[in-house]
Amino acid sequence: MKTEHWEPIIAKHLDGVATAEEVADLSTAIESDESAKVVYLRMARVHAGLATSRVGSGNIVYLAENRSFWRAGWMKIAALVALGLTVFSTFWFGGNPIATITKLEGVVRWTGADGKEAYLDKPGVSLSGGTLETLTPDSTMTMHFEDGTTIAVSGRSNLLFSDQEGKFLSLREGMLFADVVPQASGRPLRLNTTSAELTILGTRFEVVADESETQLRVRQGQVEFLRVSDSDSVEVPAGYRTQASYALQTSLEVTVIPGPVWTWTADLRSDVDHGRWVPMEAILRIELGRDIESGLVQEKDANEVYAGRLANVRKGSGVIFAEPVRNQRQTLYFCSFSLKRHALGSVLLSEKARFRVQGKASSPSEIRIGVMATSPERSSPGRFTVERQVEGDFDIEVPVHELHTATQRAVGFELLSWFCFTTQREAKLAITGVEIIGN
Repeated sequence: MKTEHWEPIIAKHLDGVATAEEVADLSTAIESDESAKVVYLRMARVHAGLATSRVGSGNIVYLAENRSFWRAGWMKIAALVALGLTVFSTFWFGGNPIATITKLEGVVRWTGADGKEAYLDKPGVSLSGGTLETLTPDSTMTMHFEDGTTIAVSGRSNLLFSDQEGKFLSLREGMLFADVVPQASGRPLRLNTTSAELTILGTRFEVVADESETQLRVRQGQVEFLRVSDSDSVEVPAGYRTQASYALQTSLEVTVIPGPVWTWTADLRSDVDHGRWVPMEAILRIELGRDIESGLVQEKDANEVYAGRLANVRKGSGVIFAEPVRNQRQTLYFCSFSLKRHALGSVLLSEKARFRVQGKASSPSEIRIGVMATSPERSSPGRFTVERQVEGDFDIEVPVHELHTATQRAVGFELLSWFCFTTQREAKLAITGVEIIGN
């Protein structure tokens, strides 16, 4: 394995945030690969030298890291998983189909009760229940129940569904849009996440969920929202929102959904949905180590050089390195950012707007830039893309009106997420900034 692969892992180890598996792999590499050992010793020496100075250091963070949960939260998660498995085993193949896939893009996988998997490659499939997963950042899926209820998910998601004494959905992660027709008395639609339980008789709403938090926005009707950690509950009417989090246990609040905005700047660390975030402090340490090794910088001058370089870096800045995602045919190297935690309200894509994208590719590469977006009516999400050629450090602009599907453009749609990918591993695609400008 190339030595540059080990540099981020060594940096994580020296910062104390490497996983046990990474530490084990690194130890094996150091014992068996002389070049890996040299890189480790060089970086450890630089890290130790910088640690004695006043110059701060940053941590490399992967998507699944830097999340703290209460012990009770994990117990609730375990209970909900057990509930989901019970529903899964009892109701999955109950007989007649209850929903039909009407739209899908990207990679969508269905898993049977017997553990068999099937990848869905076209709409029209009818299902009696099960678990549907959209596996890539540019995936989307819409299904219609027999009574006219529509459920759609965008981006990476995991959704279990069944029909027993009313519709039951379990969203482990993802962004879900629902248009629920009036349900029969005593048979509401129930939606569970790891942190909340929702009861719906007929309404239009959206939910964003992960293992620690659930956000709800109601567009029409009313939703009963219960936080599973303490059974605190609220009624959320149209035009309002609420959220449940294991990290915040104050009383549930219902607030007005903010009005739309037309600008957005990606927070590389907080908004990343897929990719490996590395702070500039760590990048500078890696570069400094290479410069010392090549003789461009004397080791005695390391602290001074590092401080000078760090002074020119914006606080909190970093780089997102593309990480692989496998679809049925090939491996794609993705960077993606989600607006799931965007607090300012809907971000609308106007005719004059354009995305400014900054990054780096180590070799000439064709990349596909795109967005997941939905219409203001909150109908099923769509995938809008355009191709670009990049090489080296790049700073390009992509007009919103160029982002398109086979039949429509992204103008007037609400932004859900932004993504960029390449099929070329050797490109080592990295993104250093994404924003909407020109409104």
